[in-house]
Amino acid sequence: RERSARLSSAVAMPALSEIALLLLVGALRGVAAGDASEPAAAADLAGSRTEPLLRKGGGASGANLTNRIGEVAVLDGPLEVTTLFWNVHWQCSVAASGASGACKDRAASALVDLVRGAKARIVATVELSDGMSSPVDLSTRGLDDWAHAGGSCEPPGGGGGDSAALAFAPEWQVLSSGGGCLRSDFDTRAFAVARVAPPAPVAGCASLCVVAIHAPHSEITKGDEEVARVCGDSVQRCTVAMGDWNVPASGVAPLWSALIGGDLPNLAVPDERTCCFPESTHYGEFDHLVTNIPGTKDLGFEVMPYQILEE
Repeated sequence: RERSARLSSAVAMPALSEIALLLLVGALRGVAAGDASEPAAAADLAGSRTEPLLRKGGGASGANLTNRIGEVAVLDGPLEVTTLFWNVHWQCSVAASGASGACKDRAASALVDLVRGAKARIVATVELSDGMSSPVDLSTRGLDDWAHAGGSCEPPGGGGGDSAALAFAPEWQVLSSGGGCLRSDFDTRAFAVARVAPPAPVAGCASLCVVAIHAPHSEITKGDEEVARVCGDSVQRCTVAMGDWNVPASGVAPLWSALIGGDLPNLAVPDERTCCFPESTHYGEFDHLVTNIPGTKDLGFEVMPYQILEE
């Protein structure tokens, strides 16, 4: 199955007390890089979905490509930042189930083109990896001087692996980072986490906690200690997590509590179908941008065509 989603977000973060996160979300469904149209009106984000780690079957059309784009502004002297998230199904990364050996490089190259075209400053990836569990470092793929925060998951006893990663433009300072597995069995998935200092201050937040997540199909039973180690008090009300949650937006809160803790999310968007090709046999509303920063507001999203159909 293939899905590609581009997310545009506009975030206004006052330097004093109230924080407003204004989201323009776009979801890409299969156009070539650079063919994206303007974001639609207010609504939600878009996303991705994957198979359990003990995976069998499924063609290369299972490549799952998700990206998100966002803009951030601080009202007292604007900070503008674009974020982009892309979930690439594991078959593309390891040339499995009909995907060619060039699929991973094609996806990485397309992602870097999207980052440049969108002027993205924070990027999250899922299952764009060397092997099953080593996330691709985008600073080696053309995003020179960007900081990489990778999360590798190699479950005990084998059964495959999983990966997630974050990349931050040079003006963002990564203070600490980590990642790992979300369970200890075949249903485990990966996450990456970083505590960062943004280019301009955010009200009420000494630093921000940013998470790239690929949630399991069942409960999250690991990872909370790693998030606490990396982010400290930033989890309380200064966290943004994006990725494939494998549940509708209404089901995000228990997963958030199990992994991140702190205040519950006040925004989880979108609740929109983005999965999967062919849509006649696949359906999912699993990909969301979620935050507990107070005062967040969603402006909208756009779902665009699938990107890679020939792999």
